[in-house]
Amino acid sequence: MKKISYFIIMCIGLFGMPACSDWLEQDNLMGMSGEDAYSSDAGITSLASNFYSRMKYWQDFATDNLSYDLSRWDESSDNSQYWAQAGNVDANYRSYYDYTLVRELNLHIRNLKTIAKEKVSERNYQYYLSEARFLRAFVYFRMVTQNGGVPLITEVQEYTDNPISLARPRNKESEIYDFIIKEMDESLDGFSTANVKTRATKGAALALKCRAALYAGTLAYNYDKSAAKNLNLASGATGIDRSLAEGYLKQCLDAVSELEKLGYTLYQKESDYATNYASAFTASPGANPEIIFCKAYDGINVGNNFTMWHIPRSQAVADKSGAQANPVLNLLNDYELVATHENADLDAYVGEEVTESMSASTSTQEYVIYDQVGDIFAGRDPRLAGTVICPGSSFRNIPVDLQAGLAIPTSDGYEFMSAKTITEVATANYNGVKLTGTDGPLCDGDGNWYISHTGFLLRKFVDTQAGSEVNGASQVPYIVFRYGEALLNGAEAAFYLSQMGVMDYNGKNTRDLALSYINQVRNRAGGPDFEIEASELTFDRIMNERRVELAFEDHRYYDLKRWRLADELWHYDVESPTAGIYVLWPYKIYAPGTGNDGKWIFRKMKAMNRGSNATISFDNTMYYNYYPMDDGNPYVEKNPNH
Repeated sequence: MKKISYFIIMCIGLFGMPACSDWLEQDNLMGMSGEDAYSSDAGITSLASNFYSRMKYWQDFATDNLSYDLSRWDESSDNSQYWAQAGNVDANYRSYYDYTLVRELNLHIRNLKTIAKEKVSERNYQYYLSEARFLRAFVYFRMVTQNGGVPLITEVQEYTDNPISLARPRNKESEIYDFIIKEMDESLDGFSTANVKTRATKGAALALKCRAALYAGTLAYNYDKSAAKNLNLASGATGIDRSLAEGYLKQCLDAVSELEKLGYTLYQKESDYATNYASAFTASPGANPEIIFCKAYDGINVGNNFTMWHIPRSQAVADKSGAQANPVLNLLNDYELVATHENADLDAYVGEEVTESMSASTSTQEYVIYDQVGDIFAGRDPRLAGTVICPGSSFRNIPVDLQAGLAIPTSDGYEFMSAKTITEVATANYNGVKLTGTDGPLCDGDGNWYISHTGFLLRKFVDTQAGSEVNGASQVPYIVFRYGEALLNGAEAAFYLSQMGVMDYNGKNTRDLALSYINQVRNRAGGPDFEIEASELTFDRIMNERRVELAFEDHRYYDLKRWRLADELWHYDVESPTAGIYVLWPYKIYAPGTGNDGKWIFRKMKAMNRGSNATISFDNTMYYNYYPMDDGNPYVEKNPNH
């Protein structure tokens, strides 16, 4: 057997676990031969550390392109003019095709079977093997969601002088999902019951199965929609036959049921709903029963820059930091009114809403006038306040200063006055009254980075611990799988089954089950009064629930793709209410001696710093990546519409 050397990336905190799983906690070693590496728990764990460090997270808290990626679609807008083309992507977006990692994992599995099996305890060996199969399945999941069917290679391919002899045709898209689900089912018995959050466990395997089965079931359920968009290849490399939908959807429900039995629950430790929801994303993994699998950061050896990038500018350590991803009005309008369970646009205008020009310094519009700047958000789903810092909000018990400018009444409307550059924000005033808040919003002029451009700032994942905004010091985990997502996966799967006329799942009515799962999430969000009745359970409701519950968790892009709606909602049209990106700026009324002095109005506008007229462009070429065609493989075929 060839000697193999590995460079191991130190991941301090990656494998932090309770004392009951001490056997998993080993020192990382920097390099060793293949024989030595697989002869001890320490060696195998070091190799696993390397594989974990290479797992693909598109929104990793340590990478510097996170804000850019968050701002590509309809959740936020980047604060920087530098990212002005954030919405313009093509079928290369998130291209991922990593057979180097697949080969190394296949080799890892072979070495576990041929070397480690005789060197470590049977219990530990079974865990390492299950862990490796989880990691490999995760890689295939990443590839299938981007490419559709890819070659399914599970044995080590030895290098030859004729690489083309190793070429393999693409498997069907369904076969890749089948592989992932089967691998997770067969791996479950190898996992211990240790409450580990940063390494593969039975819960992580079930969560991956749950998500993969829902994705496959959705593609099968929407087969006809895919056909209408020319997304199904005759070979099956893309597209999953509708006859397979029921099986996948039931496997999704199986996984949710098993996760429930393992004791995962929603995070419910704070009395205030908004605070509780926000805390569910900043609490340490060990104190959070909702986290199933995450990437940990210790803020020293493994830095987490998310808080440094997104904390309000008024609380940042320097002017050139913070506020990088600014939530947009598109998202905020989807948070329901608690009392009515209805979506209603934030009410800025008397009569029909309008979209104003950001360059206009005067207006004859009739605005709704609010006594306090935060009144416009009253009565909304508490997850809004737990996700977004709105005007009138505080963070770390410090008021956040969001004010676009002053609105000065004229004979036929208002004149608007604002600071022109970020350097003017601290001093610009009108008759001694401050024009623009320290945190914005502000967009005109050069260099206006690190300040809100939309009127909103991000709260979700932003660390409340003092000092966590300095040099990546935050220890907030990046959550890959959590129980709240699993419940919504189950609700969607059960809803589809009921729509298909499959009314029974293990003795439970599928529509009732869907309602039960979605109401668990809604009850945590806003209490019993926020639960919905059977008559309110629709696909639009399920879409919206995922929209707000999973905001900024990297689900929106994949959800709209698997629902086959991305090209419809994000079709390039400058007049589109769903493809256009909108902001809402607060202005304080300056009218001394009148009853409206000190009150507030809001202006809806397009996001100036988004390219292409602040309009997203997604077409049918973007459901699947451009498939790699330049390696001489005679078996590969182009993806649809390419």
